[in-house]
Amino acid sequence: MSVKPEVEAAVVSIRENPNDHTARVNLRWEGQHQISDFALNKLGTVLNSEDETDQHSGWAIVESPVKATVGKTIPLLKEAK
Repeated sequence: MSVKPEVEAAVVSIRENPNDHTARVNLRWEGQHQISDFALNKLGTVLNSEDETDQHSGWAIVESPVKATVGKTIPLLKEAK
């Protein structure tokens, strides 16, 4: 997995929840960013997201089907750079 330091987040895992037709997508990045700094719409329809405290990581709950696979990178939003 190749992540451009401080400008991308990487999808590290996806947990499907078929009962709710959702998936939890876990992301990791470098630098002082929040999960909302990234273009989460690249994952699909995002229902919720949250940062993990001081971990350079976070998660998003996305409606199925998820438009991502493990290892995919998500860019920073232009205004967050």
